[in-house]
Amino acid sequence: MEGVLIHIRARKISARQTTRKGRDVLDLMERMKRQSKLTKRAVLWAMGGLIFLSVAFTPVAPSMVLVIDAGHGGSDPGNLGTGRYKATEKTVTLDVALLLRDYISERFPDVEIVMTRDGDTYPKIRERVKLANNINADLFISIHCDAFTSPNAVGSSSFVMGMDRSKESLRVSMQENAFISREQDYETFYEGFKPDDPDTYIALSLRQSIFLQQSLELGSLIQTQFKQRVGRKDRGVRQAGYYVTCFTQMPSVLVELGFLTNPTEEEFLNSNSGQELMASALLRAFRTYKEKYHPAPESRRETPAIELLPEEKTALPSPTFRVQIMTAGLPLKEDDARLQGLPSAVEYLRNGLYKYAVGNCAKSAEANALKVQMQKQGFSDAFVVKFEGTSFESQGVKPVRKN
Repeated sequence: MEGVLIHIRARKISARQTTRKGRDVLDLMERMKRQSKLTKRAVLWAMGGLIFLSVAFTPVAPSMVLVIDAGHGGSDPGNLGTGRYKATEKTVTLDVALLLRDYISERFPDVEIVMTRDGDTYPKIRERVKLANNINADLFISIHCDAFTSPNAVGSSSFVMGMDRSKESLRVSMQENAFISREQDYETFYEGFKPDDPDTYIALSLRQSIFLQQSLELGSLIQTQFKQRVGRKDRGVRQAGYYVTCFTQMPSVLVELGFLTNPTEEEFLNSNSGQELMASALLRAFRTYKEKYHPAPESRRETPAIELLPEEKTALPSPTFRVQIMTAGLPLKEDDARLQGLPSAVEYLRNGLYKYAVGNCAKSAEANALKVQMQKQGFSDAFVVKFEGTSFESQGVKPVRKN
């Protein structure tokens, strides 16, 4: 073929021909062009709606991750209390932990909550710590119940990482860590951590953490709520060598709700109202802590879920005058016959006794008239009590819901 010339005949192609669509080319807009304007508009609206939904339901990063640890569980019953109840520490801690989870999730949708257990199981203590560390949690709350040889020991306390030299801190640390030694191969898993050796806790006192101050702050908030809201004896915030607070890499607090070896506290902590009050106190402490360190994104701050309880939305006169009608050593059930039909009954705890009052009177004269009415109904010892504050929370009372 060398030396052979090939002639290609040139031909002009018009612009119209270059824009003509071949029969083998799919024109996606051709069918749209044939539709009516109404149909086109509907399609466009549908496409816009899909885009909006995809944006609206895009997961939003949580403002914080909270780990709630219900102490003990499964093969570890925790302390057995007085033995009068079938439920032991592991049951009470789980009940309160689940209530706290529900309270927070309802009111703070921007908080991601992870439970170390939500049933009667026993995750090893090391696994609870590992879980919190692996997910980079922002806060760790471990819930327990105390025990002592004397049935007179009473009160609630909070513990953070570290170790003071008091016998009390050593006692509770060794008590709560004791089950570690029953775990299989615990010496390997816990790298020489010896729960029955006081030297272990002395060594832990040297362990430093940038989270200690925040842990102490949350512990103080919890104790304030236990004392003011629930009327518990305040045993204070202490440093102790709990494994779960010393080895978590975030602010952490271990809470002792009360002594199951004290008959009165055992009854309180096994009652629905007692567990609700303790979980509510933890919620309030958490709310204050969260607002300072993990506020919700601006777009989500106006959610009504931040309100604590529906009845607390009602503004009360300050002072509010009520008529106290009875006192009890244990909280009354909501369906107690003595509370039925009473006007605006509330419950509050003073000096270890549950007291019940009725009415929300702005003037003492109105309360005196109500007192006479209550005396006629059989409450012969009724008398007027004054409460300061414009909300149930600030007044330190809890509405009796089913009355």
